[in-house]
Amino acid sequence: MSRKPRKKPKPDPSPTVFVADKYKAAIGQLESAILLWFNEADPISILVLASNALDCYHAIGKTKGKPSWLKERMEKWPLSLVDRMTYIQDFAKHGFMDLEERTPFETSATAGLILFSIECHWNILGGWTPLMMLFWARALTEFPRWTTDDLSELPQIVLQSGIIDEIGRGTRKECFESFQATLEGLPLSGLSRFNPYR
Repeated sequence: MSRKPRKKPKPDPSPTVFVADKYKAAIGQLESAILLWFNEADPISILVLASNALDCYHAIGKTKGKPSWLKERMEKWPLSLVDRMTYIQDFAKHGFMDLEERTPFETSATAGLILFSIECHWNILGGWTPLMMLFWARALTEFPRWTTDDLSELPQIVLQSGIIDEIGRGTRKECFESFQATLEGLPLSGLSRFNPYR
């Protein structure tokens, strides 16, 4: 679906001007969602950031022949099912939608959207950032049904580091504080430094 082109802002050059693109939007929103998740923060904010990141990754991937398989599958689902699945995202995004209503939602959906975004990131850019790696490992301990018994999808350097046995202990916040420095110190050069403009 293409939209009518909109006029872009043209701020005067200054140190506070940030030049955005879809890669930065995808990665920034995904990593912000992960940081909020580890800090056990507001699930609505995590959901909106994760779903926006997945939308960006899907758009980028589709132009490269690597779309999100979830988004591709959803295009074939009945509209009533898609509406139910995306209701909370739209509810949070559109201020006047069901303004006087309250709605429940399953917060594990946020982790699922983050995982789908990380998978897209890998498919498009060929690796993960250390923060994505930490999320993936922790999420697999919280939601073991979401994967097979082996953890072969994690890079060997992470498996050999021994952190997998410890990463599920404590709260998410404790996990982040304990293992962030460890992951930053691992030689993940192929996974942690991306240049999508090559």
